[in-house]
Amino acid sequence: MARFLQIWSTWVLLFLVFTYFPAAQGVEKVKVEVYTESLCPDCADYIINYLNPFFNNGLIDIVELRIIPYGNARIHLDGSLTCQHGEDECYLNIIQTCAIRLWPKVTDWFPFIYCLEKLPRAIAAQDWKSCVEPSHLDLAPLVECSASPLGEKLELEFAAETNRLQPPHKYVPWVLVNGEPLFENYEDVARYVCNDYHGDKPAVCSRLLFLESSRSMQSSVDACYKTESSLNFA
Repeated sequence: MARFLQIWSTWVLLFLVFTYFPAAQGVEKVKVEVYTESLCPDCADYIINYLNPFFNNGLIDIVELRIIPYGNARIHLDGSLTCQHGEDECYLNIIQTCAIRLWPKVTDWFPFIYCLEKLPRAIAAQDWKSCVEPSHLDLAPLVECSASPLGEKLELEFAAETNRLQPPHKYVPWVLVNGEPLFENYEDVARYVCNDYHGDKPAVCSRLLFLESSRSMQSSVDACYKTESSLNFA
């Protein structure tokens, strides 16, 4: 009898796990990678209006989200950086990179980056610390990372990753879903996520999957384009 109860308990446990925890069945999250740069108004708009809703509509539960803040910067032969929107952008890119690396959990670092992108561009580099406390991060590690060689080292790693993109990015935000660039359809990222996820989908997907791409007929997008002056040379 004891043996029967043990087997029965095991089967019940397995049933509950496979019923209520889809990840246990091998359902992989959808990988979303967003290549951005600070002080780019179109990147800010994307983070605020397209990525932030993931945390309210349930999509973040089925997404592995990464943000790579480097964008259209340039690496000089001596290893120094020049950024499309000047020194303030380089500084804020490193601040974001440090936050992502110091707090790898997306629910930790995303509120901080979201707050940064909502700051007025004219004062963002001076007022970034105002985003630390409401995001529940610690100021000291961020200051230490951004002011030390570690911050630049981490940013150069993101630079190398950005420069390895195939095809190369043409602008930012540059968005990949499961390794495939969305090109001009980047605003439809939520629909692509719903389409690529093979488990139980959040309710928002039932509406999104019926929508046609809103960008497919357009020849240009709202983005910060890579120009000759912002190409990377190593």
